[in-house]
Amino acid sequence: MKIILAIILTCVYAIAVYAADERIFINAKINGKSVRFAFDSGAGIPFLLYSTTAQKLGLKVTQPPTNYQPEPGATAVGWTELYNLDLGITNVETSFGVVEAPEYLSSRWPEDGLLGWPAISNNIFSLDCITHEINLLTNVPEGSADWMKFRIQTIGGDLTLQLSDKGQRKIVILDTGSDDGVELNPQGWREWNAAHTNQPATITAQVRANLGFLVTEEMWANKIVLGPVTLTDVPLIQVDPSEINVFSSPQAQFEATLGFAALKRLDIIIDGKHGIAYLRPKKTPPLLYEHNRLGAVFVPQNLQSEDLIAHVVDGSPAYEAGIRNDDVLLKIDELDATKWRTDPNVLPLSRFWNSPAGTKLELTLKRGDKIFKTTAVLRNILPPDSTKN
Repeated sequence: MKIILAIILTCVYAIAVYAADERIFINAKINGKSVRFAFDSGAGIPFLLYSTTAQKLGLKVTQPPTNYQPEPGATAVGWTELYNLDLGITNVETSFGVVEAPEYLSSRWPEDGLLGWPAISNNIFSLDCITHEINLLTNVPEGSADWMKFRIQTIGGDLTLQLSDKGQRKIVILDTGSDDGVELNPQGWREWNAAHTNQPATITAQVRANLGFLVTEEMWANKIVLGPVTLTDVPLIQVDPSEINVFSSPQAQFEATLGFAALKRLDIIIDGKHGIAYLRPKKTPPLLYEHNRLGAVFVPQNLQSEDLIAHVVDGSPAYEAGIRNDDVLLKIDELDATKWRTDPNVLPLSRFWNSPAGTKLELTLKRGDKIFKTTAVLRNILPPDSTKN
C-alpha cells in the first residue's frame, strides 16, 4: 500500500471488507484520549487518522482543496493542527494526516488510524507477524549476524528492501498493512503460472481508492524465489497494477510486496538507524491459512454500484453449486446481502467465505430475471495439503 499526500485506502478498504484482519496494534493517546493505531509498514505518512476518529477527538482539520483530483488509486489527505501524541516510549507534538472513508467501511475498522513506517524508521526492532508484536531493541542481536542482509530503501515512505546491487536494483516492499502473502509483479505472476499449471486456486477482492474493486485469483506456492530470498508455503496473488507505476523506475525494478501472510514465514530484524534489514526464512511448518473456501467473491461494479456481482473460479465449491460469473447475490442464508451499505451485520463478507471447511451456505441469487437458491459446501482450497498442517 502506498501513501504520498494521497495514496492510501487500497489495503485499508480490502482488509475492512474482505480480509482476515491481520494487524499489529499499538495503543497511544492523543491529547490524553486513548486511540489504537495499526502498524502499517506500507504507509508513508507517520500518523494517519480516519476522519471519524478526528471528529470523535475534536481535532481541527484542514481539508484538501475541493478541486483536488486524486490520481487513480489515490485519495485526498487532510491535516490536523499540532497535537500531543503519547506512544508510551515517546511523547511528541505532531500533526496527523486525515482521510475520509465511506461510512459503511469506516465503522467496521478495529483501529482508529495507521502508524506508518516513517514513525519508527530510526529504531531497531524485531517484527513478529505470528505473535503480532514489534519489540524495540537497543542493538541488533548477535545471533542475527549470519542472516541475510539487505539495504533499506524508502520509496514513497514505504519500508522497501533492495535485493540486488547489480544492474537495475530489484526491490520488495514489506507491508504489514496487507493480509496477503506474496504479491508478484505481472511478469513474475505470468512466469510462476506458466511453471505451475493446474494449481488449485481461489479468489480475492480488494477495494482500490478511485479504482473500484480489484479481483484476482489466489494460489499457493510451496516455494518461491525472490532474488536471494527463498520463501516456502506462502499464498500468492498478482499485485495491483497501479502499484507498478509507483514503485518501478529506470533505477529500480519492483519485484513483489510481502504482506502479513508472507512475513509470517520470515524472522525479521529492522535496523532503521543504519538502514539494514536482517531476514531469515522460517523452516517450520506453516500455520493454516485462512482463505476464501467458496472460490467466489461478490463485489459491486464500482464504488457507487449496489448489486454484488459474482466472480467465480472454475471447479470451486461456488462453481459446483451452480453459481456463475455475473450472478447477483441477494441473501446469505437469511441475511439480506443487498443491505451491505446500511446493515452492519453484512460486512465483512469474508467471514462467510473463510468459514471452516464443511460449512454449508444457502445463497439466494439472481441471474437475469430469475431468482434461485443454491447450497455451497466450503472446502479447503489453499494450501492443497491444509488438512495435514
